[in-house]
Amino acid sequence: MKDVKIIIPADKLEIVKELDEKLAIVFNVTIFKEIATLHTVVENQQTSILLEELKGLGVGTVFGSITVSPVALTISSDKKEVSVKGRGISTDEMIANVKGLALLNPTFIALIFLAGVLASFGLIYDNVIIIIASMIIAPLLGPIALTVLGTMTPKNIFSKRAMIAEVVGLVIIIVIGLIVGAIFNWTNPEYIINSEQIAIRTNPGIGDIIFAIASGLAAGLFIIRGESASIVGVAVAASLCPPAANVGVLLVSVANPEFLQAALGSLILLILNVISIYASCALIFWTSQSFVRGGSVSTRQFRKISKLYMIQIVMAFLILILIITFIILDNQFGWLEFNL
Repeated sequence: MKDVKIIIPADKLEIVKELDEKLAIVFNVTIFKEIATLHTVVENQQTSILLEELKGLGVGTVFGSITVSPVALTISSDKKEVSVKGRGISTDEMIANVKGLALLNPTFIALIFLAGVLASFGLIYDNVIIIIASMIIAPLLGPIALTVLGTMTPKNIFSKRAMIAEVVGLVIIIVIGLIVGAIFNWTNPEYIINSEQIAIRTNPGIGDIIFAIASGLAAGLFIIRGESASIVGVAVAASLCPPAANVGVLLVSVANPEFLQAALGSLILLILNVISIYASCALIFWTSQSFVRGGSVSTRQFRKISKLYMIQIVMAFLILILIITFIILDNQFGWLEFNL
């Protein structure tokens, strides 16, 4: 449930109060010094509709402000039933939920650094537990989700910044893998040669892509429902963090063509996983009721979305189809069979 607080000029109160009967929502109103404050508690699925109607009236865009906060519990004997389509939250709420660890900031960089270190040592020591630990702390879901939201939202200011954060995060993990790999390549190269965890991430397979797609779909479902995506974010990180570290670890052996080929295989796997997660998240967001009801993309705005954004989403779906086709053919012809 959500607590919605609306602050508007008192002379605009009648405009907003019309929503009482239209949406069957009861507002608690207080007026002080020509400022009206309206409070109400609504179900999650009603929030997007309420935001759409308020923005359509100009609240939060032309005048006044809207604050939405989560509510753990409410008990009331005066509750009206309302028919609502969909169960998603608004795009504004989605953006607010994911942007904390989706943009470059000290916390994001610190978590990426720690994840890269853990993933690199886990791969070299062939230790699954350490690799899992790197997945848990790697904040790699947020930037992809925010990039998708920005792609589908006109003039979203976060999309490019989120994309940069994802690229920078993956590059940092690759560099850390390169440094850690160089140390072991100089002191104990047999660790790299004998690690099964390194070897299994050098040959992209259809199972890897299916896992990435399923992770992206699950992440999208969690995000549109307003649930915590931290758990499903581990699955997304599993498709991105270890392959990125693997690229760096294998790149240190520049004199060994087989290692370079294996690094190329890990890089291809990383790129395929990023595209798969992006496309599957986009599929969930695009088909969600949240994108046609409320938030940054309301019903009124939906028809005005630039063709550029539509083309980008269609291209993501086409690339995803091509990826699956490519992997199926690779299983038959062995184009990407790189061995250490």
